[in-house]
Amino acid sequence: MAVDQLPGEVREFASYLNGLLARLDQGVGWCAVFWQRDPDGMRACLDGWEVPPWDVVEALLHDLAAAYGPRAAGQESDRARVLHAAALAAYDARPGGRDALSDRLDVMLREQRYAAERQSALTRQLTLAASPQEADSVRLDLAWARDDHERASARCTELRRRMDDADRRARGLAAFPGPRTAAGGRADEVVADGSGNGFRLGDTVRMDEVDAAGLAAAARQPPGPAGRSAAHPA
Repeated sequence: MAVDQLPGEVREFASYLNGLLARLDQGVGWCAVFWQRDPDGMRACLDGWEVPPWDVVEALLHDLAAAYGPRAAGQESDRARVLHAAALAAYDARPGGRDALSDRLDVMLREQRYAAERQSALTRQLTLAASPQEADSVRLDLAWARDDHERASARCTELRRRMDDADRRARGLAAFPGPRTAAGGRADEVVADGSGNGFRLGDTVRMDEVDAAGLAAAARQPPGPAGRSAAHPA
């Protein structure tokens, strides 16, 4: 699939992610960790072939807070979350998306178990440390194992939610197959009415695309008075 064939919401989030990283020193903080641990995954996300899990985006926002202050990160957080949700919805709606989520959940459950086992092993090793230096080294490894377990757990939760969302979309389409309307269009299509929902007047959008497209449109709204998206106040 060519880049210009990727879902628009996925391309929009990839563009946002590139802009976010351009503001960071990518050699320090979580950004540096992600580049070191999974450079191929980072490039895939920046190119739009993958959508990163939310914990990665959140960690990059922590880097932004460290560089520019909590206020700057707070102003980005709502927009990032809305764009990310829209990208996930569009990404998962592709053919085979539901099966891919199931496969990824299996992998992440194994990662979660491995991290839990490593935590247990390192905890035992810490009690047997023969010197303060060895204990410090084990504590560092243990901290990373805990972080790995927390991220794996968060990703399992996110994947299950995405699978539930995909199942709901599938049930909705099955229950409403989209008969032709009197006007000649399909009943599972809507035409934008110019009421500020983000679609140009006359654009035709399938109902199963509305959630993703609407979320992306909301993220393009200017920030509200408190620095939050006007369309999504907290």
